[in-house]
Amino acid sequence: MSHTKRRPERAFTIVELLAVIGAIAVLLGILLVGLQSGSRMSRNVKSMSRLKQLHIAWTAYSNAYQDQLLPGYLEPGVQENWRVRYKTADGTRVSPGQSATYPWRLLPYLDFDMDTLYGYRNDVDELAVSASQSNDPNFENSVNVMSAVPAFGYNAYYVGGWWEDREGINHLVYGNSAANILVGDDVRTVKGRLVATSLARITDPSRVVAFCSSIYRSPGATIRDQSGNPDGAAWVVPKRLCQTEIWRLFSGDSLRGISASLVAPFAGAGEGIEVFVEQAVPFERHGISIPSMNCDGSVVQSTLDDLANMDRWMSVASSGEGSPSSFSHQCDDETEP
Repeated sequence: MSHTKRRPERAFTIVELLAVIGAIAVLLGILLVGLQSGSRMSRNVKSMSRLKQLHIAWTAYSNAYQDQLLPGYLEPGVQENWRVRYKTADGTRVSPGQSATYPWRLLPYLDFDMDTLYGYRNDVDELAVSASQSNDPNFENSVNVMSAVPAFGYNAYYVGGWWEDREGINHLVYGNSAANILVGDDVRTVKGRLVATSLARITDPSRVVAFCSSIYRSPGATIRDQSGNPDGAAWVVPKRLCQTEIWRLFSGDSLRGISASLVAPFAGAGEGIEVFVEQAVPFERHGISIPSMNCDGSVVQSTLDDLANMDRWMSVASSGEGSPSSFSHQCDDETEP
């Protein structure tokens, strides 16, 4: 009787196992990137839809006030001088300090639909409930939060206007500041054309930003930060206010200890920003674009590179001396009424 010698069963080698594991890891990485991209796209679509709703409310406000644009900021003294009062959904008065920013002026024209301005937050439902009931223990906190951190910042200095109370006189910041513009081959100094208080005063409403995603940042330089769900801001500013540089695209210097060679590729994509003065600045909340609404109601995905042009913020910059990117104007005169 003959016996056939059995061949030993072949097992995977360590190298083969590592190769399989590596291939699976690559496939999972590709899948994860796809899922993240799809999630960002979905959030961007929601932001654009909310901006369209915001334009409807913004336009309704203007129609109710004889074509006057929504004021960007009203100091409490200005509210008192104008004798204006703002209320929550249940009719409770919002304090002048809480209604200095735009949300409580615009929410009635949104039928107090909180999703438009606060849908980016995980606690939007809790905010809606607390802010609609003055006897709720979280009422004051909710009203404060809603005043400060809507998803979209308003171009408050140059559209609608930033109003301050100066010894009982209502003062429109930059309302009478001078700027040099080109008229043919001549340079002329003009006043009173920087701030648009009505839509008719905006030369190209399809170019000028009314609202965009924003965040309040301290001085420093950062690569696009999408960790967590950071708060928005109630206004947003261009890279320069009068002659003061507020922010700029990352230009290639070292960034918080990170080698410039590592940061440069991101900077080229518009992902680096340096902030010089603590302010509310444009923010790339979903991806490398910034959901924005122009004054004509068009909603677009702007980039930091595009928003670095001053003509995105005010009409006069398009005819100003020099390029739109380098445009500046005289600062506010503290003695002006």
